[in-house]
Amino acid sequence: MAVSHLDMILSTVMQVIWDHTFGKQENMDLVICRPMAIVSHDEEGFALDQGWLALDHPVRDQEVWYQSRSTRVSLNQYRPRFSRAVYQGKEIKYKIIDATEMVKLLNLPIIYKRYMKRKGFKEDYTPFANYHKRDQFMIFYIGTADNIVGFTKQKVYAEYDQLADLSVDSVNTIEASGVESVIHANTISIGAQCLDLELQWAKENSIPYYYLGSGYEKSSEYKANWRGFEWWTGTKWNVNKRQYRRLCRRDSRLNEFSALGKFSLISDNS
Repeated sequence: MAVSHLDMILSTVMQVIWDHTFGKQENMDLVICRPMAIVSHDEEGFALDQGWLALDHPVRDQEVWYQSRSTRVSLNQYRPRFSRAVYQGKEIKYKIIDATEMVKLLNLPIIYKRYMKRKGFKEDYTPFANYHKRDQFMIFYIGTADNIVGFTKQKVYAEYDQLADLSVDSVNTIEASGVESVIHANTISIGAQCLDLELQWAKENSIPYYYLGSGYEKSSEYKANWRGFEWWTGTKWNVNKRQYRRLCRRDSRLNEFSALGKFSLISDNS
């Protein structure tokens, strides 16, 4: 029986998959290729440091990592933006739950749907469809624990055997390579305060980096507001916030394929 090239790749570890999606060569020099990878548990730290992050959905029942303009905060450099996390004078508190624990009972899908509608984002992704053992949720509430006002889905990057023993209350018993904020949603305007709480939690648990996902378009400019912010250029981690914001604004301006051929993230140092 014939075995496809993708099947061969998915059966091994630390292999890069080049998904050659689209190209134009008759009137322009343009190739769209999405790199993905299978990362073994002992190479997660290296993969993170090279701009890779795990997709939030499996490919053929296996976790696959993607390459992008990743963003992160170096927690050695981080300082809180807010002295207290409050909304209208009331303290914002949080708790951490396992990815499969009470997610539907806590009405998180409803909070997510309302958030996406309020922001005007397309709901072509759901954070509740797939769970990996590295996944957890940080729940934000005001007053009593059942008054939930927001949540963040997180991924804890560490050794697989360490992940199996991970406490949902803290990660200070393991040496995590990093933690990623996959998606945040809220019912009130508390996004900045919640991210500050996430960063403080990660720093208190000796996490070296807190990853903020990809950094594209104007909606990602806010990520550079925190001290210790870095972004992946494809060859190195850059701390130039002005250049990052300029690239995000440029992303939002480009609407035609013909314009893409003029730019290179590697050669564009403006």
